[in-house]
Amino acid sequence: MSQTIFSLKQVAQSIKKTLDARYNSTYWVKAEIYKLNLFPSGHAFPELVQREDGKIAAQLTGVIWKTNYVRIKSAFEKTVQEPLSEGKEVLMQIKITFSEVHGLSLNILEIDPSFSLGALHRIRIETLKKLNEEGVLANNQKLELLLPKRIALISAASSKGLSDFAAVMEAYQNRFGIRTFLFNCALQGDQAITSILNALGQIETLQTYFDAVVIVRGGGAEVGMSCYDDYTLCKKIACFPLPVLTGIGHSTNLTVAEMVAFSHAITPSVLANDLMQMFIQEEKHILGCTQFLRNSSKILLEEYKYQFQGITKRLPSTTYWRIEQQKSLLGLSQNKLSNSSKNQFSYANNKLERLHSKIKDVFYQSKLRNYHQLNTMGHKLNFLGKNISHREFERLGQIEKSVSILNPKSILNRGYSITRHKGSVVTSIDHLKNGDLIETELFETLVNSIVKR
Repeated sequence: MSQTIFSLKQVAQSIKKTLDARYNSTYWVKAEIYKLNLFPSGHAFPELVQREDGKIAAQLTGVIWKTNYVRIKSAFEKTVQEPLSEGKEVLMQIKITFSEVHGLSLNILEIDPSFSLGALHRIRIETLKKLNEEGVLANNQKLELLLPKRIALISAASSKGLSDFAAVMEAYQNRFGIRTFLFNCALQGDQAITSILNALGQIETLQTYFDAVVIVRGGGAEVGMSCYDDYTLCKKIACFPLPVLTGIGHSTNLTVAEMVAFSHAITPSVLANDLMQMFIQEEKHILGCTQFLRNSSKILLEEYKYQFQGITKRLPSTTYWRIEQQKSLLGLSQNKLSNSSKNQFSYANNKLERLHSKIKDVFYQSKLRNYHQLNTMGHKLNFLGKNISHREFERLGQIEKSVSILNPKSILNRGYSITRHKGSVVTSIDHLKNGDLIETELFETLVNSIVKR
C-alpha cells in the first residue's frame, strides 16, 4: 500500500498558509499575563493564560517586539499607574502568526490600558465590599492613638520616602523622646504584599513595645500601588491591634489600605509633620497649663498675703478678747469642777462606807462558815487518824511476826542447819569434792567437817 509522505517543513508551511488565509486581520483578545519573559534584547515573550474556576483553560505564547514594548509599557504605566507585569489582566490587539521554526504565537501590537485600569478598579471595589460585609472596614480607625513615642516603621531601607520621613522626625526625636524601629521590606511589585504582611506579623508579636505602625514609600513614579488594594493585606491593616498610619503615594485616588488605616497622608513628609503636630500641640497644651498654674498660684499667693496682713492687724485685739473670754470660761469651769468634785467625793465616800460595812458582814459570815467547816473536818480527821493507826499497828504486828519466822536463828532453832564452804553457802553436794573442809552452823553451835565420798 503506497502512502503519501510529507516533510515536517511541508506540514508547517501548510499550517502557516491555512492560518494566514484564515486569520488575516488583527483581533482584540483578553488574557492574563502569566509570565512576562522580558529579555535583555528588549523583546518580551509573555505566556498568556485564561483561567476558569481557578484552573488554566487555555495557554498561548505571545511576542512584543522591542519597539512596540517600549511604547506599550509607557502608555500602560501612565494610565494604570501600575507596571506592566505578571498577574495583570490585559486587553491586547494581536495578530496570529505562525513560523515554521517557532510555531504559533500572538504578535501583540497594542494593549488597552483602560481595560486593565477597570480590572484594578474592580479588585478595589471587591476588596472594599468584602471588608464592609465582614464589618471590619473601620476597625483600625476606632482605636485610640496616644502620643506615639515608639513607632514601628515599615519601609524599604533605600526608599526616598523613608529618608523624607526620617528628615522630619530627626528634628524632633530628642525633643520629644521619639524612637522608630525599621522593618525593612518591599513596598511595591510582586513581593510587596507578602513582605508587608510578614512585617506586620512580626510587629503584632511585639505589639506591647509599640504605640503605632507607620507605612511609608515614595520617591518614584506612581506605579505599583495595586498591592495596597489586596484583600488579605487590607484586612490585616483594618484588624491590626495598633493604629496604622500610611504615607504611601502621591495619587489622589486612595487605595483600600489607606481607606482602612487609622489615618493617611499624601506623602511621608506630610505624615511625619502630622505626627509632630500631635506632640507640638500637646507641648503647647502642657505649657499653657503650666502658665495657668503659675498665674493662678501668683493670684492665690497675693490673696493669701492680703488675708494674712488683715489677720495680723486684727490679731492683738482678737487675741486679747479671746484670752478674756477663755479666762471667764476657765473661771466657770473651775467653779463647776469644784462643785462637781465635792459632790463626787461625797458620793464616793458614802459608797465606800457602804462597801466597807458590806465587806465586814461578808467577812464575819465567811469566818463563821469556815469555823464550822474546820471543826467538822477536825472531828473527821481525828476519827480517821485513829482508824488508820489501829490498822497500821495490826499490819506491823503481822510483818514483825513474819520477819521473826524468817530469822535464821529461828530457823536453826527448829533443827535446821547451814553448811558453808570457804564462806559460801552449800546448796548442792555437787559443789563439794573429797577432802573439802566444810563448816556447819547449828543453833548456837559451829561444827567443822571433812568431806569423804
